[in-house]
Amino acid sequence: MRDDVTQVRTRSHSPTLAHSYCRVLTIAIFAAIVAPGCSRGPVPPKRGQLDGKLTVNGKPVANGTIRFMALAPGGMNVLATVKDGQYSVPAAEGPTKDKYRVEISVPSATKRKVPNDDIPGQWIEEAPETLPPRYNRSSELIIDYDPDHPEPRDFNVTTP
Repeated sequence: MRDDVTQVRTRSHSPTLAHSYCRVLTIAIFAAIVAPGCSRGPVPPKRGQLDGKLTVNGKPVANGTIRFMALAPGGMNVLATVKDGQYSVPAAEGPTKDKYRVEISVPSATKRKVPNDDIPGQWIEEAPETLPPRYNRSSELIIDYDPDHPEPRDFNVTTP
């Protein structure tokens, strides 16, 4: 009689084919819903084109750079090369919506030799900065940029 009871319990707890099918179907539906979300990362922030002019004492800058340093964490820093008073950054490399500190650098056309700090006894050529620190490392120039409303950003700096 004990064997009959054991067999009955075993049979009553075994899953039926319909029950197994429901489990498989539930797992498949769950995977179909969750899996696509796992393959996509967050949407990258929108970037925009940025261009403008750079003059020093009213004259176009022959060569230089403008850095746009994002003030918010996770912002996109941007570097633009200035040639003949113009700079342009394509939208794919441009800034995101944010506030930026602007650092302008205009190196001298004449270079000087200075000791190489990395290799004692050797010298390197360096072009000294022509602008005062208030335009580069100590800059307080701030812009608000919105890629949905790009507009030219011209910088007219003056030096003594």
